[in-house]
Amino acid sequence: MGDIKMQKLAITAGLALLFVLDAALAYHNAKLSSQDANPEQALKLQQRQVALLKADVERANKIKARTPEIEKFFEQFETTLPPAGKGYSVISQEFDEVSRDTHVQLQDTKFEQKDVPGRNVDEIEIQATLIGDYAGIVKFLNRLQRSKNTYIVDSLGLNSESSAGAQVAPGTVRVALHVRSYFRKA
Repeated sequence: MGDIKMQKLAITAGLALLFVLDAALAYHNAKLSSQDANPEQALKLQQRQVALLKADVERANKIKARTPEIEKFFEQFETTLPPAGKGYSVISQEFDEVSRDTHVQLQDTKFEQKDVPGRNVDEIEIQATLIGDYAGIVKFLNRLQRSKNTYIVDSLGLNSESSAGAQVAPGTVRVALHVRSYFRKA
């Protein structure tokens, strides 16, 4: 029985020693990692952070000062948009004219209207398929860019003959076009 008590005492003493060593190492590690060892470096770091925050506040104040000017620009822009009552016919007519002038066929034209919260405009998503030669499609897109109406080309995608379901002449390209435009609410 004396041996078991000795073993328990030895194990307890060993664990106590390990806990004391662990605490000493934790204290030593904390001392090494503290930034109080170099107060000049800590001060420079804090001064740099203060300078960055001041620069951020200054930029925010400049943006805030320009906000009325930017809102005025948006209001002027909105007055140049076609009214919602005539918008679809204006866009359809322009797309037809441009496709005819650039010798590009326009197919599968679809419109989807969305409300723009906080503004007096509606967003119109236009999806269509363009069929023609490369030069004609480039001319079509250039004419849209130069239009008095606002068009934002979101994506262009090349359609293969097999997915389109119809054969086309050699040198002809089928392009899926996704465009956004805007109407002024009445």
